[in-house]
Amino acid sequence: MRITHLHSTFVTPWGGAEAYLFALASAQRARGHDVAIITAVADGESIARAAAAGVRVTVRPTWRPYAPDRHGSSAFVRAVFHGVDTVHGVLLPRAYRRVQDDRDVVHVHRFQGVGASVLRARRAPVVHTAHDYCLVDTASTTMRRGALPARLGLVQRLRARIVSTSARRATVVVFPSERTRRRHAELGFRAGRARCLVVPHGWPAPPLPAEGTPPHRPRFVFLGKLQKPKGIDLLLRAWAEARLDADLVIAGDGPERPRVEAAESDTVRYVGWVDAEAKGALIRSATALVFPSLWPETFGLVIAESLLLGCPVVATPEAAGDLIVDGENGAVSRDATPSGFADALRRLATDAELRRTVTAGAAASADALDFDRHVERVDEVYRVARVAFETGA
Repeated sequence: MRITHLHSTFVTPWGGAEAYLFALASAQRARGHDVAIITAVADGESIARAAAAGVRVTVRPTWRPYAPDRHGSSAFVRAVFHGVDTVHGVLLPRAYRRVQDDRDVVHVHRFQGVGASVLRARRAPVVHTAHDYCLVDTASTTMRRGALPARLGLVQRLRARIVSTSARRATVVVFPSERTRRRHAELGFRAGRARCLVVPHGWPAPPLPAEGTPPHRPRFVFLGKLQKPKGIDLLLRAWAEARLDADLVIAGDGPERPRVEAAESDTVRYVGWVDAEAKGALIRSATALVFPSLWPETFGLVIAESLLLGCPVVATPEAAGDLIVDGENGAVSRDATPSGFADALRRLATDAELRRTVTAGAAASADALDFDRHVERVDEVYRVARVAFETGA
């Protein structure tokens, strides 16, 4: 099969969507498919990693007023970016007019920075995976002032209406969870003739690091971008409130790094951004991973990595989704507040029987994340998309 994956950026350090894109494209290439990635921005490291897996990367730039994964310097600059992106929801940028030529399927992962018009199936079926909420919101998390409103403002609703003119002409829209599909519907997403399918993500099993020496007291580990939606402030406040005889190790980088560095103490250690090997070692050394995200994550890849390594997870209800079940493979806080998260940390740190139960449950959860089965499900999505495209159904 001739597959083109389209993602607006392909730049290290990868976020969850980029990591998933690479894992899927590599697995498809290993199965003998002709696989390409088209992006507006890429760096040498990402291109080289893809090439080593037999996946070619083509860069087709579009104009943008600021670099990817950065916030605009002012409200005006951000408005310009989203204004151009909204125009490209109707008018396909010249560089992307032929991306469907001679391809069996085009799989769009994130279109912001390129424009939603790439979702329209013209000469080949188009599948879009909703890794976040950019179909309905420029913020992609749908958060406003730390909360999840049931309705967005007029400007966002108008922008979403324009985006939907293209989204409705996609062949298939894939949601990683029923909760993600439901949140889109709550905010007004209507698929039109596009088929909506819920296909849970899988994740490749990470290599097992050396066992090492278990810590003498409970250890909790945070891995991810240090930014407000990921709940880093919530975690630090909860940790201060819990007053545990335990350790908290924080790995990652981002705008909240000064806040983390200021919080370092006898029980809080910051280790910076870590590579895959060091990440696996941190997870294996942990009593539990902590995932205090404040928005309804579509699929937390670090949760998947933790479960695949047999490590339970402490999460907020927003972060837990369908992956973490309280008392079975982790602890879910009663709410996304410092006191609620502190209670969840305290339960796991002080209850040895609960730790044994959720650790066994984490290992048992790994079966549902089998990546080979996920790739097969994606292949079936492509077959559904091709039949629908060819028949006009």
